[in-house]
Amino acid sequence: MEKLLIDGYNLLYKDGVLKNLAERSLEAAREELLTSIAAYRSGDVEILVVFDGQDAAGRRKVSARTGIQVRFSRPPKTADQVILEIVEREAKKTSLTVVTSDKKDIGRVARAEGVRWISSETFLRRLGRTGSRAARRQQEKPPATTPAEVEYWLKRFGPDPEKDG
Repeated sequence: MEKLLIDGYNLLYKDGVLKNLAERSLEAAREELLTSIAAYRSGDVEILVVFDGQDAAGRRKVSARTGIQVRFSRPPKTADQVILEIVEREAKKTSLTVVTSDKKDIGRVARAEGVRWISSETFLRRLGRTGSRAARRQQEKPPATTPAEVEYWLKRFGPDPEKDG
């Protein structure tokens, strides 16, 4: 069985659309990322996505998506440290692939341990989250503004003086 070990925020912040979404709602960005990963997953692949910090729901959770687990590091431990611990404990290192753009720490250790390593950018291409500039521009614009977003911007910048004047 192949196992993918993903540095969640490293992957999320390499995707411009998800990065922009995270500025409004980190939870929504995580869910969108997990949805993309679930669509990519096939067959007998087990996926563990590790995020920094503790989720409000707890330290570990099983995703509603089959074959995907989500883990949050418990501070002061980082996701990088959790990933390295998992790499060290893995019995079948040749079946493990680590996804991160952290070449110095995680990538170096993973390769030294005999684990495959791919960059977040490469994995995003596999997810189909990158493409032509026109497609990326189209994805970057949200389909509609939500009432909560309108309220946020009105509070931040105030009502339109020309309409209310």
